[in-house]
Amino acid sequence: MQQDPSQSPEALQRKVSAELDAIEADPTFQRSPVMRRLLRFLVTETLAGRGDTLKSYAIAVEALGRESDFDPQTDSYPRVQVARLRKLLDAHYAQGAPVDGVRIRVPSGGYAVEFVDDVSPPLAVAAEKKNTMVFVRYGLLGAAALAIVLAALFLWRTDENAWRVRNFPTVYLAPTRSLDGDRQQQDAAVDLTTSLGEGLDRFTAMDVVRSPTAKANYRIDTTLRRVPGGTRINILLTGLEDGRVVWSRSGLREPIEGRAFDVDEVGATVTARLAQPAGVIHNDGDQRNIDINTPYGCWLALRSYWRMMPPEREAPVRACISEWAAENPKSAMARGAQSWFLAQDALKLTGEERRDMLTKSHVLALSSVELQPNDPGAQYSLMRSALYLGLERQARAAADRVIYLNPNNPEFMSGVGMFKIMMGDADGEAVMRKAMELQDNPPPWVQSGFFFAAVGRDDADAALAAAEDFLMPKGPPLQHAMLAMALARSGRMEEARAEWQQVVAANQYYAETPERVFDPLPLAPRVLERSIAWLRLVSDE
Repeated sequence: MQQDPSQSPEALQRKVSAELDAIEADPTFQRSPVMRRLLRFLVTETLAGRGDTLKSYAIAVEALGRESDFDPQTDSYPRVQVARLRKLLDAHYAQGAPVDGVRIRVPSGGYAVEFVDDVSPPLAVAAEKKNTMVFVRYGLLGAAALAIVLAALFLWRTDENAWRVRNFPTVYLAPTRSLDGDRQQQDAAVDLTTSLGEGLDRFTAMDVVRSPTAKANYRIDTTLRRVPGGTRINILLTGLEDGRVVWSRSGLREPIEGRAFDVDEVGATVTARLAQPAGVIHNDGDQRNIDINTPYGCWLALRSYWRMMPPEREAPVRACISEWAAENPKSAMARGAQSWFLAQDALKLTGEERRDMLTKSHVLALSSVELQPNDPGAQYSLMRSALYLGLERQARAAADRVIYLNPNNPEFMSGVGMFKIMMGDADGEAVMRKAMELQDNPPPWVQSGFFFAAVGRDDADAALAAAEDFLMPKGPPLQHAMLAMALARSGRMEEARAEWQQVVAANQYYAETPERVFDPLPLAPRVLERSIAWLRLVSDE
């Protein structure tokens, strides 16, 4: 390989990482978790200096999920999938140039990846004798990185500070088993294992392993059986500490487009049900009496508070977040949570005091993203603080990043959809609708998003339904203002006046400046103008 002296290994890896992200964001690759996993495996192996020695057996077992008894002499599955990957990459680049000047390709005749500069010779090419020193260099780089990681892991695990020990649940994802012998069902089993694994990996409040380990808290087993009408899918979640069945589901899926069933749909539905903050695994965590003075215990308390925001739970949650951030300053989760609370505090202020507090929240959110750029929670905190500061471009970029990193986390998706609606974005309500499909018990505050979407299109019936669903015990004055607005727009003035009086009773300055009730919300001018018009139907009486 001919290495440009200005191209350090670190710079190359950054460019390759950016290009991988761009390829995986392509809708074609989004629909194919197997292709995403295969591409990432080939890139990783090549950068580690093993590209020229890659064999179909390793690809089948390590990247495509085949069992260890896979026979590459009789089964061409890896070669077929790599050939498919080459076609998808060609199709991807036919639509546009690489994002940072580095094109990823898999030349025919091997499995090593080539990183091609659009104007220079290949930046990393496999399997040529003259490239040996480069692969050695990357091998040494990989070995050094591994040594650093192992040393850091040793220090992390031996530190007696509870806040530096990651005690989030570990889930063993067993390979999906096909109970039939036909090839289509076996391929579907491999693809579903990949889809489930990639979906679970997107949730940062758990660790997913693909091999049995003593540290695992849960085990997921999935079986497929061909039946009349399609495929019967059985999924079982077992608690490994006591052997109990935590959750199980059985469902029939019909064939689709020449496949046994829609693997991606099943993977998204199951991982959302199991791993979302209000999902099966974390609801079970509530029953395990996890100490609040540990990362997972504090996270559980935060996620419970975030849904309903009961005042009596606020103090202990704030305390554990503060201690977590102080004892482990490299925790992106802790910093993101601190940013969220500071933004909440800022909304109770006005003028420069409010902006100063929001700026502090924004700084914490930026540091959280710097620590862990692929954490949807960090990006969510950045979206929120940036939006309140009026940094709409940054807020939208962070919102899109949240969706990209984990489109199956309905709580984050609900928040993103709500803020998109308030910014006046046309896709906000669609994002919220998808989030609602993924959760059985959405937090009441998501209804505020649907309310302002209805206000924006002057739909009094939909606004009234959302306002009624938003009502919470000890909720903010805004909930009564929303209900008063919807009732007034529906012509039910006596009921509207009664609701508005509850707003005024909470704080008399709403009687003098009613529009101040919208102060906590980053409403776009068009949405705010329509909201004030509705409010004046009752407040000006």
